[in-house]
Amino acid sequence: MKKILFATTALVATAGVAAADVSVSGRAAFGIYSQTGTDAFLQSDVDLTFTGTTETDGGVKLSASVDMDDFGNGAVNAGGVVAAGRYSKTGLTNADTVISASSGALAFSYGDTDGALDARNTEVHRILGIDAELWTNLVDNDDDGAIARLDYKMGAVAMSLSYAGQDDTWGIGASYSGDMGSAQYYVGAGYEDGPVGDLWAVSAGATFGSFSVRTAYWDGTRDNGAATGVTPRVGTVVEQWDVSAQYSANGVTVGANYLMDQTAADDDNWTVFGTYDLGGGAQLFAQHGEFTGTQERSSLGVTFAF
Repeated sequence: MKKILFATTALVATAGVAAADVSVSGRAAFGIYSQTGTDAFLQSDVDLTFTGTTETDGGVKLSASVDMDDFGNGAVNAGGVVAAGRYSKTGLTNADTVISASSGALAFSYGDTDGALDARNTEVHRILGIDAELWTNLVDNDDDGAIARLDYKMGAVAMSLSYAGQDDTWGIGASYSGDMGSAQYYVGAGYEDGPVGDLWAVSAGATFGSFSVRTAYWDGTRDNGAATGVTPRVGTVVEQWDVSAQYSANGVTVGANYLMDQTAADDDNWTVFGTYDLGGGAQLFAQHGEFTGTQERSSLGVTFAF
């Protein structure tokens, strides 16, 4: 992460006034991607995040971030055609913003952030390769980047309350993390309700040294964002049980997840994956899986953070 201090001439000339702290971070990946029905193709992806922070005289920490996603090469396969089921990456396709304020145990955030249900539940293990796999359908509410969330954290307990303005959806969630000496554990639960229906989820995870396991169950109606404008948004009925396991030691990580869709026959997803740490924030990665019970997807490459 690179940090840059910006100060105007007036700030520099004014004693006792601190300059804002602006940091730039990101990740990049390059590799080979393939899926059933298409030729394998080269794929690249670059994400950048700019974050500015300051603090008031009263001790309130303020921050704003801009996440600029999906600079890439268009995901074109060997035949010169955008691969089936892919989205074109011909330049900047998504710039998300989050504004937040925190003081003591309380924090408020607004923008492209998680709702309370999503924030307080853990997802199963996975790795981020070239940001093209789209294999998973994990607990995640889609609210067009217009989510306001209030968090309260005190020790091992965390609680959240959220409102998604675009979808007129309220959410609530809570979580608890603990340490049993030889193991660390996490449990969470959340509920949200809106015009498309309600959705609830529970999750848990445990780490035993180098080995960890996670599970999550969610049920209800999930906003799929299919309709826009004056047309009411529509929801998808979901019921799913997710499980995963991961082992990490000596720079090597291997793992697998399985997402059991209870609402459709033969629509489960699974992925096996592995990474090797090259140092300096860089990793080799490889993964293979099956999506919706019919399509196999694989990727291999290198990713690094900066």
